Amino acid sequence: MAGRKIAKNIKFEDALKELEEQVKLLESGELSLEESLDVFKHGIELSKLCMGKLETVKQEVEKIVAADSGSDKYKLEVFHDLEA
Repeated sequence: MAGRKIAKNIKFEDALKELEEQVKLLESGELSLEESLDVFKHGIELSKLCMGKLETVKQEVEKIVAADSGSDKYKLEVFHDLEA
């Protein structure tokens, strides 16, 4: 279990699914302390990967806004963080 590598090209959905599995393992209470620590570390790495992918996508998202009401023209508006 120790030293598991995460594939560099792993899809977000696959990483999230694996992270959920790690959480279930930890919640089960059936692992030894050492196993729990390894699973926790792997989960942290998966979490960082998922957050990085989300941040990348967030930065790429732009919303299309009608330039004028009733017009077929559109302009791109930079995505703003909803928490700001």
